[in-house]
Amino acid sequence: MRVLRLFKKDLAREVSDWIGDGLIERAQGEAILARYGASLNEGKGGSFAYYVLSALAVMFAGLAMILVLSHNWDEIPRAVRMLGLIGATLVINLIGGLEMLQGKQRAGVLWLFFGGISYGASIMLIAQIYHLGEHFPDGIFWWALGILPLVFLTRSRLIALQVLVLASLWMYTEASTGFMPYSYPIFALPCLWLVWTHRRSALIFLGSLVGLVAWTNLMLAWGAGRFYIYDPFADQVPLTVALGLAMIGGAWWLMRHEEPLKRDYGQLLHLYLLRGAILTLLILSFTEFWRDLMRNDYLIGVFNPLLLALGTLIGFTLARPSGANASGPILLNGAFFTLAALLVQQNWADPMFLAVATNLVLVITGIWLIRRGVEDAVTHFFYTGVAVLLLTAMLRYFDLIGDYIGGALLFMVAAAVLFGAARFWRNRTTEGQDHV
Repeated sequence: MRVLRLFKKDLAREVSDWIGDGLIERAQGEAILARYGASLNEGKGGSFAYYVLSALAVMFAGLAMILVLSHNWDEIPRAVRMLGLIGATLVINLIGGLEMLQGKQRAGVLWLFFGGISYGASIMLIAQIYHLGEHFPDGIFWWALGILPLVFLTRSRLIALQVLVLASLWMYTEASTGFMPYSYPIFALPCLWLVWTHRRSALIFLGSLVGLVAWTNLMLAWGAGRFYIYDPFADQVPLTVALGLAMIGGAWWLMRHEEPLKRDYGQLLHLYLLRGAILTLLILSFTEFWRDLMRNDYLIGVFNPLLLALGTLIGFTLARPSGANASGPILLNGAFFTLAALLVQQNWADPMFLAVATNLVLVITGIWLIRRGVEDAVTHFFYTGVAVLLLTAMLRYFDLIGDYIGGALLFMVAAAVLFGAARFWRNRTTEGQDHV
């Protein structure tokens, strides 16, 4: 039921149907929706699907305009080309502004979205006319920067998404050409502000956080590359894990928030961080990846254990008020990764030993998730735990660590855990039915 908080409009419409059919009273319907931070008014209004399809239609119309102009570009006089581009961009954005002033929010946003596409096309084509600049990421930067004020003026998720996509594209292209995208936060933070304070959007919320994590890694790449040979995998894994440990604590803090919107974001962040943690452990369950991480470099060796310890401390502090189910996994994973980084730094551990330890952490994670699913009656945790154990067993079947006896023991432990969990789940379900 917690996931339904992300679909409040559909829930409000469903409750309205219940009231209309006489199944519940209006006061009861409002009480049900209040539990999820919604109201009956949220079920009214235009269709979101219509808005999304309209936005996609505008985007394809903009792409068609660019293709038509590109095909006939050389046949149009230079002055006409420039004035036509500027004039078209101004007219489209003025229409959008007038629609907004008349209270037609959605129509105005669609016009401004189309105006943003026209603005970007104008930048690229005018630069081509006058041969301005050879560093093409600059055009994307000015495109995103020109649209950025509309995020504050319109408070539209569509405009914010347009800015975020352009800024992320600029960050990637800028970094790929050898330059650092220092200014990325001036795009990501306003988008995060919008969905934090005014408009709900899981996509923009997660996209902004992912973009900021990627930007932090790029900054590390730039700073570290000045002092030693930079390895994208060996240098970014510890930082990303440390940020993940801190953010999982932030997710638990959000889930305790008074506002339903913040709790929704906490649930969403917790869900994807859990998946990311499992994926990271699965990758590190192979000895080859630990060999890549075992580098004799003084700078990375000193800072990685400290960075992981700091991330663990922040995450544990934020999650501790939520109880052992919240803070325990953070402490376990944080201690494991910090100790592993220390052993790697001192060159005291063998890659096979670290891979075996990672597999044990995976088994413990799977058992913990199954236990959480059984105790809290949350099927998502239960089946995720089962999937973790099955994936671990399958990966070890195709890539044995050690000899066949070790693999067989691992399979036996996984089989015993799965069988025990299945019996426990069945007994719990049977007891619940007997009480009913």
